[in-house]
Order: sequence, then C-alpha cells, then structure tokens
Amino acid sequence: MKSLPKPTTPINALHADVRRLLKKYKCEYELHEVRALFMGAIASPMDQVNPMQELKSLWKGELPPFKNMAAVNELMQVFAMGLWNQLSAHCDPEHPFELTAFSGVNTDKELKYFAQVKRDEIECFIAGFFQGEDKITLPPEIGESLDVLEDLVGMFAGVVAIPKKSHESEVEILGLMNELQKVADIAQKEINIIIISSAEARRQGGTPSRALH
Repeated sequence: MKSLPKPTTPINALHADVRRLLKKYKCEYELHEVRALFMGAIASPMDQVNPMQELKSLWKGELPPFKNMAAVNELMQVFAMGLWNQLSAHCDPEHPFELTAFSGVNTDKELKYFAQVKRDEIECFIAGFFQGEDKITLPPEIGESLDVLEDLVGMFAGVVAIPKKSHESEVEILGLMNELQKVADIAQKEINIIIISSAEARRQGGTPSRALH
C-alpha cells in the first residue's frame, strides 16, 4: 500500500517544532491548518485579533497543561514569536503566502488527500479571517475573493466525496490532479489578494502591523 503523498513545501526547523508540539500536546489541528488559521487571523480586519487567543483556539480555548514554565515559554516562542511572525511577513506582496504543495499524487487515495488538505487550508483561513463573526463589512475586492474561496471549498469537498472507482487509471488520476492543482493555484491567488488588500487597508487606517515584537 502506498503512503500518502509528502508535501514538497520546505519544512524548516520552525515547522518541525510546530508539528512536534502539536503532537506532544495532542492538538486536533495539523501544521497546514494552523498556518492557514493564523494567516487568516493576521489578515482579518477585526480589531480583537490576539495571537494568544489564536493559540488557545487550537486547544478549544484553553492552553494545554504544562509541566513547568520552560514548556510554556517553548510554546510561546514556537507559535507566537516564531510561526505568527513568520506568517506576518506575507503581508508584504514580495513574500506571498503559499499553500501546502505536493508531488507524487498518483492514486485515488492520494488525490483525495490533496483535496482534503486544500479544503482544510481554505476553511481555516476563512475561519481565522472572520474571527467568529457571521458578517464583516469589507472592500469589494476582498468580498469577491472570499466568495471565490467559498466556492472552491465546495469543489474540493466534492472531490473528497467522490466514490472510489476501481477501474480509474493513473492517467485519469493525473489529469484530474492537474485540474485540481489549477484550482489550488486560484485559491492561493485569492488568499493573497485578501492578505495584501487587508494589510493595505490597515496601513491606511493607521493600524499597526500584526507582527509581534
């Protein structure tokens, strides 16, 4: 049995630490979801965005129990000062945010996993952006991009739900994968439109950067 496809997005030491701590503290989120959730929060126009609250949200509103202050400091260093600030750099159009990239998608199972990750990333970005609000007054370009993303969530969800076809050839799977990659590229483009437009709106309104210091 083939394993699920491996991400080709470089996993640096920080990402490795994030994964390790998510596993250590039994978090239900995976790295790709946390990145998207934090990125959505950073892009959000809501004033109450707080890195600590976003961190707590990974454990349903409460931080996990710690053995000592060193463990607390490690979590803060990795997630708040580390990952949060790394993602804040994507508010610069010269450093666009990238969704998780994959290679070696050759089977029905791998294809559905790709679609599941994309759905997770878009849904988490939107959740972070809205901060629990049902409606937000937004510039037209951001609203349009959010509409596109919501449509794409449905498309990826549809792929995940497709019944397995035992006769489906590798050529057919590769063809569908190519089409899904195009959809993922559209999602990434729309997410970056939201990130950059929101950052520009904050600058014009005199709102400080989301980065921690």
